[in-house]
Amino acid sequence: MRLNKVGTGLRQAMNGRWPRQLCNAAFVGLFLVTGCGFSETDRQRDRDENATNPAGLPANRRGLSPVTKGTSFAAVTAEEGRAAEVGRDILLAGGNATDAAVAMYFALAVTLPSAASLGASGACVVHNEKTKKAEAFVFPPIAAPGGVRGTPFSVPGGVRAITLMHVRHGQLRWEQTVSPAERLARFGFPVSRALARDLQAGGALLGGDSEARRILGSAGEGSSLVQPELATVLGGIRQRGGAEFFQGALARTFSEQVSQAGGSLPVDTLRNTIPISAAPQSVSQYRSRVYVAPAPAAGAAALAGWNGAAPSGGTPADSGGFAGFAAVDSKGGAAACELSMGQLFGARVMVPGSGILLGSPNPEAASVSPLIIANPGNGEFTFAGAGGGGPGAAQATGFVAREVIDNDKNLATVLANRRAQGGFVNAIACPSGLRGKPEACRTGADPAGAGLSTLATE
Repeated sequence: MRLNKVGTGLRQAMNGRWPRQLCNAAFVGLFLVTGCGFSETDRQRDRDENATNPAGLPANRRGLSPVTKGTSFAAVTAEEGRAAEVGRDILLAGGNATDAAVAMYFALAVTLPSAASLGASGACVVHNEKTKKAEAFVFPPIAAPGGVRGTPFSVPGGVRAITLMHVRHGQLRWEQTVSPAERLARFGFPVSRALARDLQAGGALLGGDSEARRILGSAGEGSSLVQPELATVLGGIRQRGGAEFFQGALARTFSEQVSQAGGSLPVDTLRNTIPISAAPQSVSQYRSRVYVAPAPAAGAAALAGWNGAAPSGGTPADSGGFAGFAAVDSKGGAAACELSMGQLFGARVMVPGSGILLGSPNPEAASVSPLIIANPGNGEFTFAGAGGGGPGAAQATGFVAREVIDNDKNLATVLANRRAQGGFVNAIACPSGLRGKPEACRTGADPAGAGLSTLATE
């Protein structure tokens, strides 16, 4: 296992050559110009555009059915529907599975902050069909130096991990993967059943935090939720790269905002909290490998499920502060992530001026692991999944993978029959291989949850 520092090298990797810098500068300039002098008609037009086209697809790529038949297969699944739609549209725009996962990570921070805020910890696994290798990215819960009003919280490490994941495995421009989430936060979106359920179950827990009450207090299913402060943060990340959040001006601002709230999060702490990037923990499955997140994440629990140990516990009533999502592209690349706030709404503290809910560093926060099955010999893909609903989701994901891939059961049937015992599972499965028999591939969101799975094929 090795630690990868994301510093000057990351900035170079993200900025690239002069033409890309000029393109980025032009994009930022256009954003700044169009952000000024908007009429209400202009704003309504953008709201309508955001509602029908969350990923900002060009006109010639819109109007495609989310479920189409063809000789190829690509799909996404996520704990919340709007985020899944963003991931689907990224695939349709030419992105790979990693691009879609990155976009869903940022979208979930907007649409399901109760389980997937930018303050969440988590783990991702990527299968790169070009190198035929897998890589894990773990951002564990690490307690900040000083809690807010006596409440401990985790150092936000997800943006850094996701940035590194995109540098290593993404192919779209960075701003294309962040802008859909920024649009959702800036112009609003209808509150989904997933978020409404969490608010109903745990909204009262936010009563002690005035900022959280101001942003989320009146949100109900179907109502429009606008988060301008979070949009500003995402805009900075989009324009200046992920490094801006942990070592740039945005990091300094965020540190000051935490201090004003009564906590302690020095910029040096943000800068020195480095995600783990390493080979995943794995076991053999005939010619393939079962990849899970390495320690301190809960890969061992996912493998216990893979070995046939059904998770204990009943059907979750809400996200429990855990969310999973996965993406597979038509070439066989795959990416899956599970995020954790430690508990529903995390530390139950929203940093003023940022729109970011902080995660809780409790012991259960590290109980996350997605699972991917792929063949390191030919790069063939067979399964990708991740769960939500509680700390048992990693084991539940392993159990579902075993039932579908080793026991040759239908994915939808397995998800329905298990009734989300131990946690929700969202998965994509190609039992005969994506290249070998794409028509046999399936994607599914746990029917006991409130997520969405959808195809992204033309």
